[in-house]
Parts: sequence; structure tokens; C-alpha cells
Amino acid sequence: MNARQVDVVIVGGGMVGLSLACALKNTGLHTVVVERSESTPRFSLGRDCRVSAIVAGTAEMLRGIGIWPHLEGKVQAIAAMRVWDDQHFGSIRFEAEEIDREALGYLIENSVLSQALLDVVHDAENVEWRCPAVVDEVHWRMSHVEVTLDDGSELHAPLIVGADGGNSWLRSQAGIQTWSHRFGQRGIVATVRPQFNHHGVAYQRFLPTGPLAMLPMSGDLCSIVWSADDAEADRLMMLDDDAFREALQLAFGPQLGRVEEIGERAAFPLRSQLAKHMVRPRLALIGDAAHQIHPLAGLGVNLGIRDAMVLAQELADARRFKEDIGSLDVLSRMRRNRMPDILAVMGGMESFHHLFTSDFPGAALLRDAGMRMMGNAGALKSLLMRHSTGLSLPLPKQIS
Repeated sequence: MNARQVDVVIVGGGMVGLSLACALKNTGLHTVVVERSESTPRFSLGRDCRVSAIVAGTAEMLRGIGIWPHLEGKVQAIAAMRVWDDQHFGSIRFEAEEIDREALGYLIENSVLSQALLDVVHDAENVEWRCPAVVDEVHWRMSHVEVTLDDGSELHAPLIVGADGGNSWLRSQAGIQTWSHRFGQRGIVATVRPQFNHHGVAYQRFLPTGPLAMLPMSGDLCSIVWSADDAEADRLMMLDDDAFREALQLAFGPQLGRVEEIGERAAFPLRSQLAKHMVRPRLALIGDAAHQIHPLAGLGVNLGIRDAMVLAQELADARRFKEDIGSLDVLSRMRRNRMPDILAVMGGMESFHHLFTSDFPGAALLRDAGMRMMGNAGALKSLLMRHSTGLSLPLPKQIS
């Protein structure tokens, strides 16, 4: 077959890959998204048990690229967050009002966000959705990348982007290694129905074996993300529903009354990972293909969408000034913009994990004092909140 010339090939049609495609839709760049298969959500009480906490800054990006109208009525605003330490009395509460916002962020089912992104992609003239499709071969040339799909068709493009997850096939084909760390933990996720209304408050309790988050969903439901050491996670997953509900009640406490109903559970291993090269000539990695973090703050997909937005803006600028969009000069600008944010979040999550799971003498008192100080820090607390919600970061809110 004759090769087709396009501008950008995105390998991976998950939330991050689709975000990049949506961000590029009005840039004049012909984009092709290649996805192996459409994902099938795993339901728990009729809801996707995999959810994402989209912080306020990321929500502004999704508004800027036209996604938010497709999410109206399908998201739950997070008005406040309460964090406390199981081993002592320290706690801290974050309120959206403290930074003059209606919400710190929004809880969205992954399948709902993916479908909203896909709806926008289907309406975009310059974006082509290839699913099911698999990249069989990729060859890097000086001026372009040659991509062969499993149906025998061939695409030539100045740039290929890896958005194909933590076990990225494209990253492997490029010979890019990673720094990786297993936490020795698994994250248990499920949808639950508490006795009392959550009122848009997200809860996070740090237990000796890992953090437990109770996140507000629409319909008076909550999503739990319970990170536990492998042995404890295995024990919890083997419990029947009644025994698991009792264990969850004991671990979380009475803040929302009784846990009245719990849906199907799923568990996944936790690790942090960083690609040794985020970009190379004709190649960029974004999202989990470039970095993975502990989910205790729910920032993983937010980092990936930030990658997509920054890359899209750099590509739009390069096209405007007639630069080669796949050149290392262009891609290095994206890397320089993103690495401080990525490293800061990864380092912060590692530090929090070790601080709250440490059993060295005095650790609980140190955590207690730290949370009390931060709770009374005023301007410093507001600065931290604006940074963690992405509002103070120098990131494009729409692609121009």
C-alpha cells in the first residue's frame, strides 16, 4: 500500500491520548489516534469503579478544548477535602472557598471522561480515530516516522506520540528505559453507598498500611481508593462483601455513618515510574508512558493532561512559525516546561508515602505538628492549594 502522510500519530486512545487529540483539533494538524481496543469499564454499583479526581486547573483546560459541555451533569464537584492521620490527632481541611473557587476539583468516572473526549474527537475534522488498530512496526527516519498498522496500512508523520500507558509498547520500541519503584502495595477500588450525604467532601485517612480515600460521587455514592500493603490487600480482596464492609467501616470511621452497600471490588499494583527520556527526535511520551505516581493524591491523570496541553501548544506554535514539529528543538521545549512539575509531584508523593507509612519513633507527632501548622498557615496554605489544583502553574488553558 502507498503510505499516507499525516502530521501526528498518537499511539494510545485513553484519556491522555484523546486529550492531546482534542487539543490539536483546531491547529490544522492532521492527527491520527491508534487504539488497540475500546475499553470496557468495570462496574461497581452501576458506576465505573475507576475514577479520576480532576483538579480545578485541569477542569479549566478541559473547558478550553471543548470537553466540559459533554460532562455536564456527569461530574461531582469536590467542595472540600479532609485529611487525617490514623495514628494520632493531626488533621487538615481544605475548602474551595479558601482560594475563591466553587470547587477544588471534580470526580469523574474514567469511562465518562473517555467518552466525552471521544465525542469531541468524532466531531473533529482533522482527527482520525483508528480503533481497533495496532501498530505493528515503527521506523524512525531523519525527516519522519514510518508507522505500519496491523491491517497493512502505512502512515508517515513528522511526529509520533506515545500515550499507551505505563507498559508503553512505543517506549520499548524506542529503546527508552525507565526508573521504576514498586511500593509493595495494591490499590483497591470500589463504589460504596454511605448512610449520610457526603456534601461534596473528599476524605483521606492515612493508615499504617497505606492511605484510604473516600471520594464523593453523584447520587450520594462514594468511590473508595484503598492503598494497602500487598499482604493486607490480598486479605481484603478475599473477604466477602459483609466482612469487607466491616473492615472498611473500621478503617474509615463514622464520618459518613454506616457503609450501607458496597459494589464489586478491583485491585491494581502501585508503582512510580519515570522514563529516562521524555522526548527524542520524532518522539514524545506523555501520561503514564512518561511517568507514573502513587495515586494517594489522585494527580496522575492531571499530570498527563498537562503534558498533552503543553505539547499541543508547542506543536501549534511550531506550525505557526513553520518549524519541524518533530524536531528535538521543538520537543525539548515541551520537556523543559513539564519536568519541574512532574518531578515536584513525584517527589512530593514519594515523601508523603514514606512520611505517613513510617513507624520510626516520633513520626506520628511530626505528622500531627505538620498538619496543624499547615492548617493555620494562611497564605502558605492557600499557595499550596492553588499549586496542587494546578491553578498557579504556567500552563495553557486553551490552545491558541
